[in-house]
Amino acid sequence: MTEKTLSPVRKRFAEQLKHFRKEAGFKRARAFAQALGIDENRYTRYERAEVEPSLTLIMQICGKLNVSPNTLFGLAGSEDASYSAAAPGFA
Repeated sequence: MTEKTLSPVRKRFAEQLKHFRKEAGFKRARAFAQALGIDENRYTRYERAEVEPSLTLIMQICGKLNVSPNTLFGLAGSEDASYSAAAPGFA
């Protein structure tokens, strides 16, 4: 998939994912992939906007990064300093 044909939603998600991974102290994608229990190649494909993770994995990512799904997706007004992966819903 070329840069021009990337879905804007997928591209934004990939940018946010990388940003919050680094902000959470995971300097390398490999370390974060290990924390999630997935292959590094699989994880880096998410950051390159090549594929999308499952909803279950998105919730795991949010838990590890301590952000809400809304924050991870870059939705306005979604600041959430105390997100818990067990929290119901996406608000």
